[in-house]
Amino acid sequence: MSTEPLIEDPLYAGLSALARQEATRFAERNLRVRRSPVVHAVRMTPWVAGLAMPGPACGQGWSGAGAGELHPAAEPVNCGHCLASAEARAAAVTGGLSSQPTLPFPS
Repeated sequence: MSTEPLIEDPLYAGLSALARQEATRFAERNLRVRRSPVVHAVRMTPWVAGLAMPGPACGQGWSGAGAGELHPAAEPVNCGHCLASAEARAAAVTGGLSSQPTLPFPS
C-alpha cells in the first residue's frame, strides 16, 4: 500500500466544483426552466460521476445540458406536479420575493 496522497482527477475536480456552484445557486430557492412562468421545487438529482445537480423536484425534463437553462426563483412553487407531490412540497421554498438576497454592490 502506498502512503502517497491521491492526486485528484482534474476532470472530476471541475465537475465537482460545477455541482457545488449549482447547488449553492439554488440553495433556499425554487427554480424556473428557461423563461417559463412555471416555478418548480428543487431536488438534487443524479448527474455524472456520483455527483448531483439541482433539478425540478417533479422530474420535469428540459433539453440541453442544463447549464444556463435552470434559473433560481424566489417566487412560490406553482407547478401542479410539484404541488401534488409530498416530497416536492417539502422541498419547496415558501419565501416570497422579499427573501431575495441583496446584491453585493461595491461601496
